[in-house]
Amino acid sequence: MQHLNESVNKKAMKAYVWAWADGEGNYINEAESLREILEQILEYYFDDESDYKIEEAGSKFLINVFIDDRPLKFESDVESGALCEFLNELAELVDRPDKFDISSISSQ
Repeated sequence: MQHLNESVNKKAMKAYVWAWADGEGNYINEAESLREILEQILEYYFDDESDYKIEEAGSKFLINVFIDDRPLKFESDVESGALCEFLNELAELVDRPDKFDISSISSQ
């Protein structure tokens, strides 16, 4: 049986709430980090893990993806607004109607 404060501690670990609209529905998710959000979207968009790579350099995400057999490089600040902007642009590049929104829910 799970105690109430264990449940509260698990919820407190989540730092972000993010929404994904795909033209058919709206989906609300929680994540511990911006990287977790980025990884989830890239895993969904690309069938093969070799089609994308994420690195962190200081306060930047360095993102390499293959779209239509073309290597593309992107840089995004490790910040919710910048990542949201990148994900919306990526959706357009892969011909998806998706829209994203990310908000911090903790004092990180």
